[in-house]
Amino acid sequence: MNPLRNAVNRTLLALTGAALLAGGGWLGLSGGAVADRLPGWWPRPEDGTVLLDRAHLADLRGADWWTPVVVAGTAAALLLCLTWLLAQPRPGGDRRLPLAGPHLTLRSRALADAVAHRAEATPGVARARIRLTAGRKRSRARVRLLLEPGAAPGRVLEQLTHGPLDEARASLAPHPLRTHVRMGVRSRRERSTR
Repeated sequence: MNPLRNAVNRTLLALTGAALLAGGGWLGLSGGAVADRLPGWWPRPEDGTVLLDRAHLADLRGADWWTPVVVAGTAAALLLCLTWLLAQPRPGGDRRLPLAGPHLTLRSRALADAVAHRAEATPGVARARIRLTAGRKRSRARVRLLLEPGAAPGRVLEQLTHGPLDEARASLAPHPLRTHVRMGVRSRRERSTR
């Protein structure tokens, strides 16, 4: 994860948590038996006061600007939260892995695409999809193969293991690569659409 994004995420989370904790603590300590034991400087709401009474809320709802402002504010807050959520990296996303040389890195998505293209070139493979979850200590490849009708799965697996997957392991050395392969067979009656 990007160190700047990580710092911003943690800062926003800490500020939100501190604001909620302060507000909840103030409300929790300002009422009941605890309020009598608090120092005199502690801010307390007066008895019988509310944050927004019914009469004031009815006046606000009667104003022409109230509904558009509430709807626009809620939509803007939702859009901001969704934008921030989509900006976060996904697990197994495009991580950069250090290689043997100085200042050399490899994008995990680029390696996954290269392995998928090499796997599709294997005889008997109709389509290949690779999802590479890369880490500094351990990486995992999930391989999905769609085989041509009549292809021998054992032979395809052997060619895949000693071809593209060995090349991927060599690219990630000295970090180990665990692989999980799923195979399916293309139906002879499968229609091709354009």
